[in-house]
Amino acid sequence: MKLVAVDMDGTFLNDNNEYDEVRFKHIYDKMLHNNIRFVVASSNHSSYLKYFFAEYNDIIYIGANGASLELDDIKRYKLIAQRDVCTAITRLIDTNYEFVVSTINNAFIHQTASESYRRMIQPYYPDIKVFTVNDDIDESVLKITVTAAADELSHIIELLPASLDCVYSGAHCIDITAYADKAHMLKIVMEQLSVSRDDLVVFGDGENDIEMFKLSSHSYAMINAPRKVKSYASAIAPSNNQSGVLYILEQNIKQI
Repeated sequence: MKLVAVDMDGTFLNDNNEYDEVRFKHIYDKMLHNNIRFVVASSNHSSYLKYFFAEYNDIIYIGANGASLELDDIKRYKLIAQRDVCTAITRLIDTNYEFVVSTINNAFIHQTASESYRRMIQPYYPDIKVFTVNDDIDESVLKITVTAAADELSHIIELLPASLDCVYSGAHCIDITAYADKAHMLKIVMEQLSVSRDDLVVFGDGENDIEMFKLSSHSYAMINAPRKVKSYASAIAPSNNQSGVLYILEQNIKQI
């Protein structure tokens, strides 16, 4: 084991959006001692993910469902073309969807967003900005997150230009990107750190984690994951509410 990649919601975090910080620090210190790197791979923005690991300065972040990567001094982005941003936003507004536009440094919601929606997303985007027309967003866009159920995925795909893709990330979130995915960025990390599939351990609970599973000989789906996700994993980990990731890591570290 040289590299560990974990999804956050439903995987590393429990249902209260927390993890056992004391237990993790003990594990992490042992990982560092054995030159094992830790990757957080999430649909959330990297700036939000960093709140959970404020005391750690060498964690690798794959954010925005694979649209961004921060690996030491390396930063990579998969951006949505501005014309596609404008098209997607216009069509989402016309069909009364509520959504967040994530850029490299900020996040935006449209002025028509309801107050209840703003309150719901506030914990994830504490410094969110409001825009009135497409041209107000003159920053590079990583993804657009639509609040919608999984069965609305096909309808949203129909609204988008062919150059864009979307995936259901759980918790009524559908992420629109320029065909970004976590696995693409994780592959870059593996190449930079000279890590083989036999040295990579992956944890996840959602369909957006499946491609990461395929990169590893040691992939763990959480027991709380859907059946389809479990079918792609090489093993099953205990629930996110039972610190399943930490339990498996402890077992692996004992063998080093």
